Amino acid sequence: MNWDKLEFTNHETYFEIAREHIQKSQKTDFDLNEKLGVNSSTYQGKSLMPEDAAYLLQSLQLINKSNIITVVFSALVAESFINYYAISNGKDEVYLIKFKADKNLGLGETVVKWIKIPHDINGNFVLTTGSAEVNHLQKLFIDRNKLAHHKASIQNIASLDWSKIPDPNSITLLDAQNANQSLVTCLEALKQVDQSIDISWLSS
Repeated sequence: MNWDKLEFTNHETYFEIAREHIQKSQKTDFDLNEKLGVNSSTYQGKSLMPEDAAYLLQSLQLINKSNIITVVFSALVAESFINYYAISNGKDEVYLIKFKADKNLGLGETVVKWIKIPHDINGNFVLTTGSAEVNHLQKLFIDRNKLAHHKASIQNIASLDWSKIPDPNSITLLDAQNANQSLVTCLEALKQVDQSIDISWLSS
């Protein structure tokens, strides 16, 4: 925080929302396992009493809702913070709008910003093309885009296997955990090359 300027930012609030919901998802998953002996990744194919099946369905819906919120708000943090980083280092809107997705590398606009902006500002790469960190960040935005451009799925009941109903739009707990961790990894990597940034809010 620069104390001689007034900053209008949302990345800390977005992160708080993402963190609250990943914790909520994890707790619901734990409670589900405690009650039924299955969780959101192991329930398929299990035979349950009707009342247990109802509890399972309710829990899965709560978990999916929290997972969705975690992914969306983790992506919002990644977008808003890299833009804030550029602006707080003297860049302007004209600079920011020059960044485009790299279709050849399969990288979205925000991922390209995370690769190029830190290098433009301090000469160091925080993320490098082809690295696991870049791949994980891109996966976060793939999941976010899947949610932002949701496509409904309508299936024939007669052809469904009720023990395993696939939802192409679902976000798993593992997806949500990886999304949030990918964000944290990027922020911590940026802190390593630029000690001036404040990321204390990650642990507050």
